[in-house]
Amino acid sequence: MTLVLSAVLMILMAAVEYANFRRHGRFTFLSAVHGLIVIGYCLPPFMLHVLPGTPFENGLWGYRLYILDLAERLALPDSAFVTAWLLLFGGYAALVTGYGLGLRVPVTPLGVHPVSSRILIAGVIVMGAVASAALAVYATQFKDAHYFFSSGMNIRGGRIQVNWGYLQVLAQLAFPTFLMAVAAALALRGRARMVLIAVAAVLWAVAAARTFHTAGRFETGSFVVIPLLAWVFMLRSKKVVIPAIAALAVAILFVAIAPHNLFRLGYTYSVLSSMIESLGTDLIKAVLFVLGEYAYPHLVAAHTLTAVPDPIDFRYFIDIPLGFLHMLPSLSGVDTWPPMILSLHVRILPWIPVDLVSFGYYSLGTLGVVITFAGFGVILALFDSWLTHGRGWLAQSFRAAWLFYLPFRLFYADPYVSAQVGFGLITATLFVLAAAWWSKYKELAA
Repeated sequence: MTLVLSAVLMILMAAVEYANFRRHGRFTFLSAVHGLIVIGYCLPPFMLHVLPGTPFENGLWGYRLYILDLAERLALPDSAFVTAWLLLFGGYAALVTGYGLGLRVPVTPLGVHPVSSRILIAGVIVMGAVASAALAVYATQFKDAHYFFSSGMNIRGGRIQVNWGYLQVLAQLAFPTFLMAVAAALALRGRARMVLIAVAAVLWAVAAARTFHTAGRFETGSFVVIPLLAWVFMLRSKKVVIPAIAALAVAILFVAIAPHNLFRLGYTYSVLSSMIESLGTDLIKAVLFVLGEYAYPHLVAAHTLTAVPDPIDFRYFIDIPLGFLHMLPSLSGVDTWPPMILSLHVRILPWIPVDLVSFGYYSLGTLGVVITFAGFGVILALFDSWLTHGRGWLAQSFRAAWLFYLPFRLFYADPYVSAQVGFGLITATLFVLAAAWWSKYKELAA
């Protein structure tokens, strides 16, 4: 039954995407969500049905595909999957409805009223200084550079304890500030441009140091691909766009197939050469490895139906304000706040994130899924109106950055995690939004 429902949803999404492309004429935030729904929900039933017992059951790095082991461990009844799929259909209907309503909201695309270079430079100076100082102070607790770069995986796993973790979060500002510095440099000429290019290079280095310290494939991929994707968005020649997109796809796949121990062992020649060789000789296994790693929402959504209301009762969307309260420094009492849904969720499913269907169902059951997806659809539409149709490097680079953040809330829906990993981008975006509003106000008042 789930195979039929999966096929029907993919056909439905293809029809919606066709209409969406005719309206926008470009890749949108809704397009990205469609792709992730296919990866996280639609393909897994086929993988679970076809792959067991075949040579492709074993993953790229010598161990079984993650989704197959997880499915066997959970051993969920078919009824849970069917119910989860009915919830997904309802959620998708709400998503499309919310997206359509969101497109009706009048939003001025970023760049229609050019943002003042002076304001951008001021933001670059302040946020860049904060990010650089935060990372510098945070790094002082590591004995040397090698330990700094190689300990990230152990820190994430709780095997190494560090101080001042909030400084590492503040250092996230370096990357969006780098994008802003490039935008300001492109708007200037002469010596001022050269100075800003130098500033952008420093910010890029700070962002690179923080990214490789955090030891995450997703963050590493975002860091590498976002500037390239923004450049592709700026291109006008199809002769260049097509090969550029192909190169981007290879780059994304290359980062995605990285073994979990890559960041622990360091970027050794042997591991990197094995990754390159795998793309050439085991491309199918490489693709299946990535799909298997991101197939968990299909299983998690079904499992959530068995976990509510016991052992996890309805949350009534309390996790949204709690997510921001947990971001407050510990001196204001963060340790006294009630636990987030992810903290409860990992007690029964260790190491597995909360997907958007599960977040909605944890919050308010079926109605919670509908409300969550409808709100998500509105947000996607607002970003399409503001960034997808925006002009210039600033708009397109932030579009690329948000494409790597917002649609993936489908897979990582916990508000605290979302606020934490998106702190730098969200803060910089609020600054750009305020700067764009001020520039529009000054232009219309003149």
